[in-house]
Amino acid sequence: MMIHNWIRETHKIIGVGPNFKAFREQRGIAHNEFPQLFLKSPESLSVETNIYLSKQLTEFFCEVEMAVIIGEDAQNVVEEEALSIVAGYALANDITAGAPFDKGRSKLFNQTTPISELVKKVDPQNVYLEMWVNGECIQKDHTSQLLFSPQRLISYISHMATLRKGDIILTGTPANPWKGAIGDEIELKSPELGSMKHKIHSDTGTRRLL
Repeated sequence: MMIHNWIRETHKIIGVGPNFKAFREQRGIAHNEFPQLFLKSPESLSVETNIYLSKQLTEFFCEVEMAVIIGEDAQNVVEEEALSIVAGYALANDITAGAPFDKGRSKLFNQTTPISELVKKVDPQNVYLEMWVNGECIQKDHTSQLLFSPQRLISYISHMATLRKGDIILTGTPANPWKGAIGDEIELKSPELGSMKHKIHSDTGTRRLL
């Protein structure tokens, strides 16, 4: 299904901090009671095979994630009904600035959320995720290993902010995020969600839209 139909309506992208158990263990992070959340701009979304990153990004990391695309406006959703408001799921690369790094800018840059086509009929707790960089598998995990399930995340977020049609929740990345470089060829793979490829370039200054 065409992801364009949904991301044209995206008001916000809500990311989740370390959520895969192996990644948390790798970083020495305790299993917190509540998810860590952050926001990304809709302008960070891209479906292009060539990704042009700002020259201000002197260091960045690539991270495969399962994206949850919200299908209708909703607020105060109970966990048991959370999946009823989901339009579908997609692969996403949550590109994060290592430098400049601060809470305001690390997730703000254009084209830092490449996203695949949307898949509807998926069990979100039974999805394999892989990220390959220049032909080598760097990240691999299964969504059954998420500390906070997609259902819990939807419910938790909807009790703070209204979820709008087209909004996207990035559910967390496996261990071993990749310290990227210009010229890297990234491939995200999932038997359930398909695959997507993109190559990282330095921005020439020309504005590129979805």
